[in-house]
Amino acid sequence: MAEPKTQSAREILGDAIVLDGLGGAVVHPTPAAPPGSTYEESLVGWGWNVLHVTLVSEPNYNPTWEQAQLAIYENLLNFEMSPKVRHVERVEDIFEAKKNGQLGVILGIQSPSCIGSQRERLRLLHKLGLRSFQLTYMERNLLGDGCLEPENRGLTHFGMQVVRECNRLGLLIDCSHVGVRTTLDAVEHSMKPIVISHTAMRAITDNPRCVTDEQLKAVAAKGGVVGITTYAPFIRSDRQPTLDDFLDHFDHALAVVGDDHVSFATDWFDGKTKVNWATPWYYPEVTRGTKFENLGMKGFAHRSELENVAAAMLGRGYSRQTITKILGGNFIRVLKEVWK
Repeated sequence: MAEPKTQSAREILGDAIVLDGLGGAVVHPTPAAPPGSTYEESLVGWGWNVLHVTLVSEPNYNPTWEQAQLAIYENLLNFEMSPKVRHVERVEDIFEAKKNGQLGVILGIQSPSCIGSQRERLRLLHKLGLRSFQLTYMERNLLGDGCLEPENRGLTHFGMQVVRECNRLGLLIDCSHVGVRTTLDAVEHSMKPIVISHTAMRAITDNPRCVTDEQLKAVAAKGGVVGITTYAPFIRSDRQPTLDDFLDHFDHALAVVGDDHVSFATDWFDGKTKVNWATPWYYPEVTRGTKFENLGMKGFAHRSELENVAAAMLGRGYSRQTITKILGGNFIRVLKEVWK
């Protein structure tokens, strides 16, 4: 007989829409599937409903225009060939995916490199199905400073133009990897809520990829959400983290901004291997010596362990309503405000 919290966790996952705020990729790199099932079918069976995926993460996260187009093409083919996968372009697609037992996929990109200085490419990307756009990766670009730039300069005027165009088109603005000043400027200049899809709390872990309370409060004040990721170097800097360590970050965020502005993300690229994980070579300030095999956490290191997260949140005293908001409700609320 199942333990009461385990049973309640299953019920929550059955009723909620679980949206991974940054869920890697379903093609390029393509994850391996368990025997007798597809990758997407397995995820739905474990309780996942929607993945916000990254277009082009190999060999880096700064694709050219041609690389971005090829990645979109590959994903569009996957939608056509796989009946259990649904391209999410409208909020209604999320609810349809849940109802039909499909895995919904939101196409996003973690760098604006593919548009160069051509603002008009945003319209083309949106037309092709892109629905999330990150303003910088770690470095400085034409839009503003990434989180590793020591000068911490803010949004450029071109960046302001891009923010306005994203608002006009209905593209979600993501400020993960974005510098503190650039994030605050994006919040100020955006007419719509923004998200920081995958990060953790700098008040707990002093990592430049983690958000300050100032960023957290600014995003919340605009109606946005901040997603807490399982990525080990963001959760603990001294050892492999546990599920309890993960929830410490949620406790802090909930105390600072309340349960309307917190979500979660794995940042798991299930198709990546040790060979193509090049992040520690270029960004040691972020990875902090973490080994590939220790990127996950004890208690939630595989997608099949999603139930553990809901059960642990119940164990912390989170209400069913709060858990449902964190698992996807808050992110969906923002999408309703941003997308057209």
